[in-house]
Amino acid sequence: MNINQSLLREFVIKGLVSYKKELRGPFLQGFRQQFASLSPEEVAEAFIDVTFLGSALTFLQGEQWNLKKDPDTSSENYLRFTEQTFASNLLSLNYLQETLQTLNAKELRQTAELCEELERLLLSHVQSASQEQKNRFVARALQLMENVFAHENTLSLQGNIQARSLALSLYRTFDGLDQIFGLNYDADVGMKTDVNGTERLYEGAGLGVQSSYSTLLTALREVQASQGTRFIDLGSGYGRVGLVVGVLRPDIDFIGYEYVKHRVDISNESTAKFGLQDHVHFFTQDLSEKDFRIPDAEVYYMFDPFSKDTYQHVLNQLVEVSRRQRIVVVTKGNARLWLKEIAEREGWLPGQEFDGGNLSLFRSRE
Repeated sequence: MNINQSLLREFVIKGLVSYKKELRGPFLQGFRQQFASLSPEEVAEAFIDVTFLGSALTFLQGEQWNLKKDPDTSSENYLRFTEQTFASNLLSLNYLQETLQTLNAKELRQTAELCEELERLLLSHVQSASQEQKNRFVARALQLMENVFAHENTLSLQGNIQARSLALSLYRTFDGLDQIFGLNYDADVGMKTDVNGTERLYEGAGLGVQSSYSTLLTALREVQASQGTRFIDLGSGYGRVGLVVGVLRPDIDFIGYEYVKHRVDISNESTAKFGLQDHVHFFTQDLSEKDFRIPDAEVYYMFDPFSKDTYQHVLNQLVEVSRRQRIVVVTKGNARLWLKEIAEREGWLPGQEFDGGNLSLFRSRE
């Protein structure tokens, strides 16, 4: 058990004793100071474990509630369930198994709330750190996230019945990382933009329509991009895709096109702060313009960003590229429906679907 795990185990054990409002503040501040003495990489490990634990507790609480429908066997079945779950889905938290499996529903909920508060304190500590420390924190946090999502994906492929439920809990688990990247979705509040129906801007939707970290890391893993790959995001929003690619794959040349200027400005500010500007670039662009040509690339990413006419204009260009070279098109949401039609018509490989089709990969043939 490393120092992060020892601190987190102590946090869970002592947390319920200090749950009362008058005790909670000093308790949490004490743990913040202990975690703050760690290296940026160790703080990243603590952040991942704390946020993952919060989702896991909600997951366990739901299962505990389901099993109570049969009170005669609920305790025995829950114990069996937790043993199986910690041996598979929650393997990275198995050092907490003995402590957590004895908690009742109320205690699970309260501990999850404490985890949320500790997560905020950890992020506040990182925000006050130097840029060099933020860079180290983000790089390590993304690596650990990838481990979490890859593990759940492996279990899902093996038929693990809990993997799907836990994956849903994890979908927005690590969104707090946006604070460190400096992605301020409030910039959309009151936004008035006339695009004549060419793009779907999701005005004011903020975080809710950003590709989740689980989606991005799964896509990056499955694309298996080689060194020197050009990766283009068509409708890049606030730049989360580019920032993730830029941190984890400095050997990839990333371009993001977005219609809304203030989103592009925020994307470029974050890119500069994290020193990614040599290989990550964002541009303000209306992709429906007839005289704008999308550059050739090996990978394209789309999160259902366009109206019907713009889709046809953009996809016609991607088909042209695919006739010159092999490409991969990554789709999020309903964009896959357009690509299915193209894949069948153009003789591409069958699409790969993840997360029930929420994420799909389409590869053209050579």
